[in-house]
Amino acid sequence: MTPTATAQRERIGVARVLMRLLQILGLWPIWKESHQKNGSSTQCCNWLTHYYRYLLHVPLTFTYNTLMWIEALTRWERADHILYISITEVGMMALTLNFWRLEQRAYHFMHELSYSDNLALRNQAERQWWRGEQRFFARIAVCYIGGGVCVLFTAFGATLLVNGYSLPYDYWLPFEWHNAQNYWYAYGYELIAMSLTCISNVTMDMLLCYYLFHVALLYKLIGMRLMALQHLSERLAVQQLINIIELHKRVKRLTTQCEVLVSVPILVQIVLSAFILCLCAYRLQTMQISENPGQFLAMLQFASVLTLQIFLPCYFGNEITINSDALTTCVYNSNWEEFSPPTRKLMNLYMELLKRPAQIKAGNFFLVGLPVFTKTMNNAYSLLALLLNMSK
Repeated sequence: MTPTATAQRERIGVARVLMRLLQILGLWPIWKESHQKNGSSTQCCNWLTHYYRYLLHVPLTFTYNTLMWIEALTRWERADHILYISITEVGMMALTLNFWRLEQRAYHFMHELSYSDNLALRNQAERQWWRGEQRFFARIAVCYIGGGVCVLFTAFGATLLVNGYSLPYDYWLPFEWHNAQNYWYAYGYELIAMSLTCISNVTMDMLLCYYLFHVALLYKLIGMRLMALQHLSERLAVQQLINIIELHKRVKRLTTQCEVLVSVPILVQIVLSAFILCLCAYRLQTMQISENPGQFLAMLQFASVLTLQIFLPCYFGNEITINSDALTTCVYNSNWEEFSPPTRKLMNLYMELLKRPAQIKAGNFFLVGLPVFTKTMNNAYSLLALLLNMSK
């Protein structure tokens, strides 16, 4: 692999792994060019490429969630055992449909981040800093996806330790499964379906967070280049400033594209998360730890992962606002007062454009940032208090 190709791959770091995993899960486009090597298999490959996602998710993700809702609506007395996970599955299906709807935009967005010459890193210092930031996000991705997988293992493992026939999450079945003959069919289907939905959900979450993370890094890169103007002569500083302004225009366009990709999923997550956290906490309040400690541990893990699911996009969205807002300070600290009047005028005009920092909105309803996370947690607590009072 050439150094240029290696640098292009390093630009998006762990996002390449996430996109490959989403291709396997039928949630990221598989382009026809990769299937043109053998002409005799082109038609079959095209058919499989087009219908693979439906063959995977219709009998598992969508059917499984439908069966869970049938169980919740027909056995309302046990709705608290299943409603929180059913609403989570609804959010996952909305995320899946949004990924399919915007797959071409997402593909071209990531392709530009990977290969655009205008976004290339210029020196070794920038590359070293960029690799460190990418490793930081990779650690977050491993922890988050690992936490989701741990919830899965704990829930299904604890079920096997319980006396009698039970499932981690109740769902409706058209046959009697409380016997040795049919139990493993019910358990096996749920294990496969829940594994698919869980891994799909956490992987899509991390790719959405990566969109925000990468855009925030680009704003920070602009700030670093602005600060470096103080070490250049005025002629080189003007050339560099013009390049920075062009880069800033491109990053603002990428910010708009990023908002289109993350707006609806984050809106759905924020709206549903307050209800899910409330129901999850209510379930923990009513659950007897001594009866099933494994399920109690799985519920605690689920609540922790869900809290992280809300926090991460709010944090990275907040980083976009902070890094773009800091550009004015970076311009001011670039020793602009030592330049000639025409250069100072250009820098003043650029500072005027920086008065409004970049912001990400969720469905044009609210700004994505840490205040939204705090408000969501407060709403979940208020709903829990109301539910506990009603139950008394």
